Amino acid sequence: MNMRTSFMIFSGLLMLCSSGYLFADTLAIYLPLPDPLPPLKVLTFLVGIHLLGMCFGLGGATMLDLWILRWMRRGSLPVEIGRTFHFISSVVATGLCLLWLSGLGFLALYAMESPEKLENPKLWAKVLVVIVLTINGVIIHAFVLPKVLRDLSRPLLFGVSRRRATLFIASGAVSAVSWYTAFAFGIFRELNNSVTFTLLVIMWLMLIAAACLAAILLWLNSAAGARGFSSLSPPG
Repeated sequence: MNMRTSFMIFSGLLMLCSSGYLFADTLAIYLPLPDPLPPLKVLTFLVGIHLLGMCFGLGGATMLDLWILRWMRRGSLPVEIGRTFHFISSVVATGLCLLWLSGLGFLALYAMESPEKLENPKLWAKVLVVIVLTINGVIIHAFVLPKVLRDLSRPLLFGVSRRRATLFIASGAVSAVSWYTAFAFGIFRELNNSVTFTLLVIMWLMLIAAACLAAILLWLNSAAGARGFSSLSPPG
């Protein structure tokens, strides 16, 4: 069992034990199962899909971040890691699809059984975070990874335009912060109806800004970053 598999299993167990959805109120809609199995709650089914999505997304995004940190420190990566990047990116995309599937199911279920839950500001803050994660994922796949992963033997962002380098750092910060923010919104039941939507969004944006600044400083302070910065081409 390699490190990636172990990390994903650990993340899944952690979220399974701590997810706030496991302690949600019992809902009345069930899925019939063959005898002698008891009926399955629709909520339970949706929780399973949601946890799988969070495992794939959060675990995969964290592994990508760790590889990037290693790239910053060492100045290069083995060539085969490029294929790993693309594979894990597909895992993250699968996690996002599962989150959308289960999230829309939760909204429909709440509308039918517990409409008051739709008034929870934390719910809509989490929806916003997942929307941004989705848009950010499209940007990473379309504009960032193809250019950045062109040559892993060189320092990170070597020969990349300043505009694309900025996009890479910003999208990485958005991804890292947003996945853990979505995870936090899912487990912290204390935030239910106690914190405004605006405050939650402001806190999330402040964390993204701090992560962007930290990523830039970390990259510039690394030997790979110093060489990579000198190689940046002008915008456009």
